[in-house]
Amino acid sequence: MKRIFALILACFSLHSFAEEVSGLYTGLVPVVDQSAQSRDLALMQALTQVLVKLTGNSTIMQSSKLQPFLTNPNAFVSGIGFRNIPSADDQEQAGMEVSFDRQALDQVIRQAQLPVLPSNRPRLLVWIIRDDALLGRDFEGLDSDSAALQSFDRAMQRRGMPYVLPNFDLQDQLALSVNEAWSLRADLISPASQRYNTDGWIALRYYTTSSGEVRGAWLYQSAGRRQLNDFRADAGEEFMPDAVASLVDSLSRFYTYIPQLNISEFLLRINGVTSFADYQAVLAQFKKLEVVDSVQLFAVKGDQLTLVVDAEAGADLLNSALLRSGRVEAIDTPEQILGVGFAYNWINK
Repeated sequence: MKRIFALILACFSLHSFAEEVSGLYTGLVPVVDQSAQSRDLALMQALTQVLVKLTGNSTIMQSSKLQPFLTNPNAFVSGIGFRNIPSADDQEQAGMEVSFDRQALDQVIRQAQLPVLPSNRPRLLVWIIRDDALLGRDFEGLDSDSAALQSFDRAMQRRGMPYVLPNFDLQDQLALSVNEAWSLRADLISPASQRYNTDGWIALRYYTTSSGEVRGAWLYQSAGRRQLNDFRADAGEEFMPDAVASLVDSLSRFYTYIPQLNISEFLLRINGVTSFADYQAVLAQFKKLEVVDSVQLFAVKGDQLTLVVDAEAGADLLNSALLRSGRVEAIDTPEQILGVGFAYNWINK
């Protein structure tokens, strides 16, 4: 049964720097040739890549809930093409690009009750620190030819996670030394990261042992939470993809939701809607949010809109998704908005 929530939520943040990510329904994977066997293998790899991006879970293909829907992967395909892609050794190789039907995959995700990582994703600042036996400790990003940084970039692109690197200018040098970053000093990394106006930060460090094994750790702060974990890779193995996989899996849990079988109904008030163009922009923004199933106009009073929003997620996630859009700021004045679940000021961009 649908319910009207008369509840004002404590807000996570009044500002957001999230980024709308495109290409989530397209997978690009290497192929040996264009034979039917290679195409079938690449198709399943591309579908895996896309479902991992959409759910924020690198092990999603192991889900027993998903398996019954994968008997005919071709049913989800909307287009296939071939083009060269860069490889780990900086050489080009043949690749197959597969575009999948958004409506078909969204239906699978909802029927299988899989997590959804919305396309409006947190943009994070990334500090990567290496400890080299000969050169000592330094930040990755100072050298654009860094193999580790290029591997990190490819892994983040495959997951559809936006990020930025520090400028490494004088202000950064004064705010955070390489040894402080290596020590994962969150009390120092946080203030040093504030100038970049992101949704959080990541610090990732690594070194290579005398036997060639890579060992490292990552720490992130986002969505009001911090998480720490370590990783390692055997000699000769590329370590960054697995490190990024565990990092993004952990981070995504705070931004994903499981679509609800019973849609919840919320009343929302939006202030500052002064024109028909604003009204259209408000409706368009709500329709872009994956958590929103439908939105209808309930009332208009001056520059205030009251909307009825049907959402597939709970109140916390709906509120978080709206704030991450960057188009509203929350109003925490319950006495002025009795009977309304949420109240926001519209940010006209």
